[in-house]
Amino acid sequence: MLEQTAEVIKTAADGIWVQAVEPSSGCGTCGGQGCSSRRIAELFQRKPRHFLVDCDLSLAPGDRVVVGIAHGSVLKSALRVYGLPLALMLTGALLSQAVQPGDGAALVGMLLGGALGWLAARGGRTARPVVLRREDNNLFHMRKG
Repeated sequence: MLEQTAEVIKTAADGIWVQAVEPSSGCGTCGGQGCSSRRIAELFQRKPRHFLVDCDLSLAPGDRVVVGIAHGSVLKSALRVYGLPLALMLTGALLSQAVQPGDGAALVGMLLGGALGWLAARGGRTARPVVLRREDNNLFHMRKG
């Protein structure tokens, strides 16, 4: 399961809204200053996104939680959103070429296949992330005795 620390933004009837928490520093190689690739990414950074996740715990805004999503669900979603429309675009172009040779027919078949793939991809249901547990801030504290 893929895990990410998140902060609860608000609660809803069908789950909670969370925002991913950015790590405070990088891998430590650059002394926490941030590598050049991270700085370039920050130039194109958008405002934080909020996600609706399933939750069975009683949480309040500001709580930190660990959110998880099944390993295969990311790949399945990517294949549905990108692979299905692409496959139908190519299939439409090839079928239209078989019926009527020429670039115009291939273009029309590609557009029709792409539109059909887009509609089919929108109709699918994605697996929503779930709250696995509250984040334990005292994980690394040593206890006496």
